[in-house]
Amino acid sequence: MHLLSLESVSKSYPENPVLDGVSLGVSARERIAVIGRNGSGKSTLLRIVAGDEQPDAGQVIRSTSLRVSALDQDPRFPAAATVGRVVGSRRQAIAMADRLGLTDPEAAVATLSGGQRKRLALAVALAADANLLVLDEPTNHLDIDMIEWMEDHLLGRSTALLLVTHDRYLLDRVATRVVEVHDRRLHPHQGSYEGFLEARIAREEQEAAAEHRRRQRQRVELEWLRRSPKARTSKARYRVRQAQALLATGKRPVRGDVDFDLPARRIGSKVVNLHNAGKRYGDRWVLRNVSHKLPADARIGVVGPNGAGKTTLLRLIAGHLQPDEGKVTLGTTISPGWYGQDVRAVPPATRVQAAVKEVAEHTRTADGITIPAHALLERFLFTGPMQRTPVGDLSGGERRRLELLLVLMRAPNLLLLDEPTNDLDLETLAALEEYLDGWPGALAVASHDRYFLDRVCSDIFSIEADGNVRHHPGGWSGYWQWRQDVVATAPEPAAAGSVARRRRTTRKGLTYVAQREYDQLGARIPELEARREALAGRLDAAGADYEEATRVGKELEEVLAELDAAETRWLELSEQADA
Repeated sequence: MHLLSLESVSKSYPENPVLDGVSLGVSARERIAVIGRNGSGKSTLLRIVAGDEQPDAGQVIRSTSLRVSALDQDPRFPAAATVGRVVGSRRQAIAMADRLGLTDPEAAVATLSGGQRKRLALAVALAADANLLVLDEPTNHLDIDMIEWMEDHLLGRSTALLLVTHDRYLLDRVATRVVEVHDRRLHPHQGSYEGFLEARIAREEQEAAAEHRRRQRQRVELEWLRRSPKARTSKARYRVRQAQALLATGKRPVRGDVDFDLPARRIGSKVVNLHNAGKRYGDRWVLRNVSHKLPADARIGVVGPNGAGKTTLLRLIAGHLQPDEGKVTLGTTISPGWYGQDVRAVPPATRVQAAVKEVAEHTRTADGITIPAHALLERFLFTGPMQRTPVGDLSGGERRRLELLLVLMRAPNLLLLDEPTNDLDLETLAALEEYLDGWPGALAVASHDRYFLDRVCSDIFSIEADGNVRHHPGGWSGYWQWRQDVVATAPEPAAAGSVARRRRTTRKGLTYVAQREYDQLGARIPELEARREALAGRLDAAGADYEEATRVGKELEEVLAELDAAETRWLELSEQADA
């Protein structure tokens, strides 16, 4: 069933057109991921679909049965509201809030952190009676367990989904269609994110080949004009017009990449030593007995539930906090760089180029070239007009990219990244990961982004419930395997049964991605079996009602096909694990 259509929709803001004549259709049960550069118009597209913003041109056609539930990047609540009043009395909404860590219904919304408010808005959006979910960066401020729960939840529901996220593991597993917003247009791809990347590479190669052919033709025409001035009779005038038109054609825009060509200061052998360090807030010890010596090439990821103390550990390492027990010492050559949710605030009225010039008028790049502020900003995809834009007018992702530039300009040799992937687009994240591969300093990062941790970190520190910090060599994959081993050896609940065991079984022969698919199928198959039995009962009850029998029979056919595919894939993964 078709739920919604955008037809030739355009939208512009002052000096910034973001959508130009775009069209998009959303059908029932589709799960569409929207990706694109920061400021490309992703959030605008979602707000138009949700009905929170009107297009300048074109139309939005909505089915009479459409019920939309939306999560905005910056949710707002009444000043005097409590968690309980926002959630309401619906059992599902209460359960959602509890699962997302909001267990006190009397808590005033005004006292919640930004992350807690975002989780409250997510709970309300997921619990709404809707057949289209519109979620803008739902994983921001969720810990890893919450993200994995949300993945299973989204895969298990029949609601259509329009999703913007930077979480590439979530993206690849949940999306059935990918739509890229680029150069004010929509570029759709039917299939997974991995398939989209393959298709985009092929498209860009074709565009590059076409551009090469166009420039070759320009050279030929230009040479002809220069060589044959006397031969231009009336019979050749069409050739002159053709050549002039071709030469007047401008070069097609090329997709640029963020250039992180910024150096680090020299780093000595002593970086940071933690010796039985601990930190408490009031009577609660957040960290205890933390001992570790960071090497000069450290690549450490810090994980744990929200509130476990990840940011506190990073602040101890950076020297921003003093321990309440033990000690933390930094090497004399260490210059920390902090990039988190609480970076140095840039006044909203400050223009982008002025913010950079406050740090340095000129910057020396890693290859030894000294460039002015405007050239450095261009490397971070802030073009001429954007450099004159007030910081307050930037999109959330653009502002984060500017803040990252301001940190790296100071050439730190110890980087502390606190949730660095929030609000950065996928291409900027890929460029940052590549930059960190060769970056010569030490790195510690607290993140819920499993792909980023897997890609960047060689060691994981997990913060346990008692405040102790456990070291896991082997990066995210090593840590994840340890977690799965712990889960697999834990006693089964009394009422568990075969379904729970199938969900929880860890297969050591599978990769992280394959294991997650295996677990999701284990959860999905019983749901499909239950739907099959319910539909079979409805089909029997339909009797001579031809329309009802046809409708239920079609739905049963779809469920049987999905169940067959799920069971086949589940068996394939089981055999793969046992091979």
